[in-house]
Amino acid sequence: MSYWLGGLDEAGYGPRLGPMVIGFVTLESDERIKADAPWDLLAPLIGHAGRRDKNVISVADSKKLHRPGTGDLTRLEEGVLAFIGAERGDLPGTFRELIDHCTANRSSYLDEYPWYRGQDLDLPHSCSSVNLAGKIRKLKRSLDRCSLRAGEIRAIPLEVREFNAQVKKRGGKGAVDGWAMGRFLGWLWRQKDRKMIEVWTDRLGGRERYGPLLYPLFPGCKFKILEQDKDRQSYRATSEQDQKTIEVRFRKDCEELSFCTALASMTAKYLRELHMVLLNRWWSQQVPNLKPTAGYPQDAGRFIGEVDGARRTLGIDTRLLVRSR
Repeated sequence: MSYWLGGLDEAGYGPRLGPMVIGFVTLESDERIKADAPWDLLAPLIGHAGRRDKNVISVADSKKLHRPGTGDLTRLEEGVLAFIGAERGDLPGTFRELIDHCTANRSSYLDEYPWYRGQDLDLPHSCSSVNLAGKIRKLKRSLDRCSLRAGEIRAIPLEVREFNAQVKKRGGKGAVDGWAMGRFLGWLWRQKDRKMIEVWTDRLGGRERYGPLLYPLFPGCKFKILEQDKDRQSYRATSEQDQKTIEVRFRKDCEELSFCTALASMTAKYLRELHMVLLNRWWSQQVPNLKPTAGYPQDAGRFIGEVDGARRTLGIDTRLLVRSR
């Protein structure tokens, strides 16, 4: 019986501009493996964050692989696209194709925003396509060698309009993060071919009890708290009908402990950064000499002020550009 290992993480929780993106990654194994095992199993091709090496695909917390404002997405891009290539056998050729892959063909939200409407980016954006193709071939061989299979790389991008609506509906950003996590867990649970599932994710807003969040996702199941203290929270749901089991584990700095969570972190960050490339490109065409922004609070105010005249002239509602939280 195959074993499914999954990870969840988000990027863009704090910014005032651009989307919050929740990433979701799974791997399938012939036997149960630890959450950090893929780093060893897929070595030397896969490595933790460290010095740049053209022969290594880094999988780590996205904050260790990308510094906002540099414009270079190579280390994020190589890891995310390599695993997508291993999953589907080819690569999305554009940003919109990538969004459709990660969201089950729901890229239409992009056309609600002037800075995305009619715009696209060729992929890969930063890394060498030749080098990436070679790494995908090596990754497929490495996965086969250790009886691992790429499951899914998926995401929920919450651009400003939907983000603001969800925050209003659910009462806060932490609740929105939990809602998105629940969507992925619920989908994973409904897949009939998956009997043994383990998912790792960061703690949501520092909370220490997740039972009330998880109970509704697994109706009719036996639910057990495996551990629940200040630092570690783990839960198991078991279906009485077919003995399907899912374990969900919450940890601080989970990207250091779980390979799939680290790759989910990279996926979320990569997608967010591609959104920001288009946003900055479009606004720079409206406002001469505009400095790009990463969207974080310390710089977002400057950017919002500098584009305000153009925004008013173009009749763009500020609620389409700026987050409520």
